[in-house]
Formats: sequence, C-alpha cells, structure tokens
Amino acid sequence: MRFSLVAWASFGFTALAGAQQLDPIKNMCIRFDHQSVVKNNTLYIDGGRQTFIDITNSSGKPEQTGKITQGYNTNLIAIDLAKSWDWKTNISTIALNKSANPETGTYPPVLSRGALYHGAEADENIYLWGGTTSDFNTSFPGYRSPLPSQYSLWSYDISTQTWGQYDTGLTVEIRPSSGSFTEARDQQLAFYFNGQLDSGSDIRTSSLGEETEVFIEGMIVINTANHTARNLSTKAVVGDYPRSRGQMEYCQGIGANGTLIQIGGNQKHANDYSNRSVVDLVPMDEVDIFDVSSLQNASTPDGVWYKQKTSGETPEGRLDFCLISASSPDGSSRNIYMYGGRSSNGTGDIFYDDIWVLSIPSFTWTKIYQGISPRYGHTCHRVGARTMITVGGASNNRYDELPCDWEVKGVGVFDISKAIWGSVYDADAPTYTVPAQVTATIGGDGNGGATMLQPVGGFTQEGLARLFNVPWTPPSPSDSKPKKHPIAVPIIGGIIAGVASLGLSTLLIFFYRQRIRAFLRRHRILAFFAGKEPVQEIDGTGKTQAEMMATNVCWELPASEKPAELGTPSEHAGTRSEKGGDSSPWTPPVTAQGTPF
Repeated sequence: MRFSLVAWASFGFTALAGAQQLDPIKNMCIRFDHQSVVKNNTLYIDGGRQTFIDITNSSGKPEQTGKITQGYNTNLIAIDLAKSWDWKTNISTIALNKSANPETGTYPPVLSRGALYHGAEADENIYLWGGTTSDFNTSFPGYRSPLPSQYSLWSYDISTQTWGQYDTGLTVEIRPSSGSFTEARDQQLAFYFNGQLDSGSDIRTSSLGEETEVFIEGMIVINTANHTARNLSTKAVVGDYPRSRGQMEYCQGIGANGTLIQIGGNQKHANDYSNRSVVDLVPMDEVDIFDVSSLQNASTPDGVWYKQKTSGETPEGRLDFCLISASSPDGSSRNIYMYGGRSSNGTGDIFYDDIWVLSIPSFTWTKIYQGISPRYGHTCHRVGARTMITVGGASNNRYDELPCDWEVKGVGVFDISKAIWGSVYDADAPTYTVPAQVTATIGGDGNGGATMLQPVGGFTQEGLARLFNVPWTPPSPSDSKPKKHPIAVPIIGGIIAGVASLGLSTLLIFFYRQRIRAFLRRHRILAFFAGKEPVQEIDGTGKTQAEMMATNVCWELPASEKPAELGTPSEHAGTRSEKGGDSSPWTPPVTAQGTPF
C-alpha cells in the first residue's frame, strides 16, 4: 500500500504545531543523538535532538541564519534509497507522524541515543530499543516525559504505519541509553552492550537530576522474532568499569554464528554517579570480541568474550562515532570503517573528522581520510556494496549557535572504496573493492588476496585463534600484561545535587539515596554490591571452551538480498554532478527487498 507525499504531510507535522510550524526537514539546523536504520531501500531516522532555523527568506526556503530553536525530532523521517539523488537538489525525504499504539493508546517515546533495528527480511517491522528522554528543551511541542521502562521495545510496522510495544520488564527491567549496538539479522538477534541510566531513562529515575549518569554493565540480547529480551553479564570483559558511547559491529562468518566486535567508548566505575562527559576513554589498541555461538553452550550462559590487540597507526580513543563494514570480494579481509567522534584532552573537547579502517583478521588499523568538518553523535549505514550514508551529527557542543550542518539535508555520502565524499547517492554503483590505502598495509589488491591473515604477534587467546581457524601461538608475557583501571572513589554528589535541587530535607535526601541505590542494585547495575564474581571465559574443567569454526572470513549476506549498488560521489567539498531521479511524490515501500548493512 502506498501513500502520496501530500497525504503524509497532512498529518506529519502536527507534533510541531505551536512552534511556528517548524518543519523537521526544511527547518533543520543540526540533528544528533538519534537512531536510524535502513530497510526496504528506505532510511528511517527516529528521535534524537535537533535544532531548527525558523527564519525563511521571501521564497519560503529556510536559510542558515536567524533564531535557533532547540528541540527534538518528534517524527519518523524517511529517505528514499531506491533511486539516485543529490542531497543538494533532489533528495526525497518525508516526516511521518508517530501515532499512538492503536491497542493501548500510548504514544511511542521521543528518545535519544537508543537503537533502531532492522529485524528479519520478511518482517515488516523495524524495532526501537532503549534510549533516554532528553531534557534539551522540555517546553518544545511534542516533548513527552520519561515512560516506564517496562516497554523498552517498540516496533514500527512499515505496511500499516502503526506502532506497537512489547513488555520486556520481567527479563530486562531497565531502559539503557548510549550503549553499543548491532544486529545479527540472519539469526533475528539484536544486541545492546552496556550504556547508562540518567534522569530520562525511566519515570523512576526522573529525579536523578542533570548531574547523575550511572554506567551499567550487561549486554541485552533481543529476539526480534518473538519480541523477547534477556540480559547477559559482561563482567568478564568490563569488570566494574562499564562502558558508554562506544560502537559494535556484527561480523557474519567467523565462528558458527558470527562474532561481535566491540570498539572504543567511555568507561568509569559503576559506583561513579557523576555526569562527566569524557571520563576514561577505552584505548583503540585493543578490541573485544564476542562469540555468538557461545550463547548456545549451557556452560557459558553469558557467552564468551575475547580481547585482541590491534596494530598499525592507532586512532585516538573516542566516543560518539559510527561503524560500518564490508568484506573484500574474495573474503580474505573484513574491513570495519570508523568515522568521526569526539574526545577530550583534559582542557577541552576534541572533535574528529577522520575515517579509519580496522582490517580483520589482521586487526590492523589504517587511516584513509582526514578532513576539517568534525562530526559526532551521528549514525552511518553501508548501503549497497560500497556507499556509506552518514546521518546527522554535531560539529561542536554549542548547539544554540550557527553555523548549521553544512550537509543541509542531514545526510552525507562516502564511497568506501575510493575514500571520496560527495553529495550524490548513486543507486547503480559498482561492487566494493578494498581501498588502496588498506591493501598497502594488509597486502593484496582491491579484489582481495590479503597476505596479513593474522594479527601482528598472533591471536591473544587460543579460543580466538580457533574462531579464525588458525593455529595458536601463545603471546610473549610482555604482550599480555593486564591493563590497570584508574582508582575510582564512589561519587554520590550527583544524586545528592539532583535531589537537593528539589528542596528536600536532609532526611529525605538520605531516604531517596537509599531508594535509588536499591533500585540500581535490583536492576544489576551495581552488581558488585551483591558480591558477584566476574564471569570467566573457561568452563568448570578449567579448559578454554572450544569454539565453532568457519572456513570463510566474514561473508556478506547472500547476493540475492542485496539491493541496487551505489555510485561514485565526487569530492567532499567540491562541485558534485547532479544525478537523475524524477520529482514524483515518494512514500516508503512496503515489501521491497531489504538492504545489507
């Protein structure tokens, strides 16, 4: 069933009435901390924080000058990827109204820093998990107070344009945000690693105040087929230092059921309640790897994690970046692309406009792009064979100031084979080839033939070598020294400040603190209070669990599931050629073939 753009527009912007009818597309200044996913050749963008330009010129076209209004994306934005476009001239974008669940009458939440999942190819739904209600501007039309986290899983049915909600409260009692996430679509499993709780996480945490952020351990595994969720312990990989704002990538074909590659982010002690933006950045010279097949082993109910050292010129530790990946045509390498992000040097924030490639199985970093337009809080997707579509992002933390996003439609286009930016999305591009900068490091050519098939110094753990089907040589003692975490003193001032701002007495502050701590303890956030031991990577016999092996390295989804491929954009800041595409109204397709990551 298809609808006209005019029909959608008749109700698509009602949530913004009263705010000078600010259009989330035409009046966009910057959009960041949102969720997005690609399905049925359509890019969907949900929630997030957004600033608006509400001054227009005589022709009615918004200009990047005038008053800035801080608010939210209260719609579900859809962008057509079935046809070629140039975001400067003819991109097809619409804003879909988020209507109430017809069964419960409850409106879907407007969230930031959650995850939007694809689901199975035959599933007409996309899925929203986690996130927090931002207090960016609580007077903005469409703002909704935090909801109970009982319904942390929502779905949007593309065929009926309706929202649904699922009760996951019995198995996962919290709604995390700012975690790492990825999806094993071939197994209908979605993953959400660590993250944080704050005042926008739940109606029960709404009084925590702006000064409180609690990092939480655990990895939530969501079954998109039956809409259930469970929480696994991640003590084996993070100990008492949970992480926030890193990223994770699913790599199909390594092991029996694929692996998850966890990269970067922020870490702090689980008993540190402060809201420091950048605390302790996770170094990029080591990544964490999860064997998905280990979930099927009764002796490892929380799965098996490994750590692997990387080599090459190593990027700076960072958070709020994005990841995509692609395999060489012959499968000899899997290349994970990391774009943008931010960090701090102790005296101020640092924002990045660079792209790095982590090649697997050599676990070698290569820098392939350096620019001057930083971006963080964005998302990105591999569309077709060789195009990275980036979505939103901020360039600094001065949200109420100009300039707006120079990519005025909120999307960017990057050819991951030629390492070139542009404004043109080509739906008929050639297949992916490995960038020359990468093959100069790992060997071979654009079609594959990588000669670096193991990490420098070998795999750090025997089970990991088995996953990659190679013999294992134990690393030298100097290469395997455990990392030390900084000593962290429990910080409770954030909670006290948040409660004191309400004007409560000292007795009530104490009482409230006890209730919060009980809440956190009950939800496995401060697991160390209960004296739990970290989950080990070995079974009861003391032997490392034998892992299932794959003969191929990280193959892509079957070719029959790939959409039309993409073309070569022109240079980042240069003149782009206009691409075709008619100007007829467009609505998201219902049953078109899905799009690989």
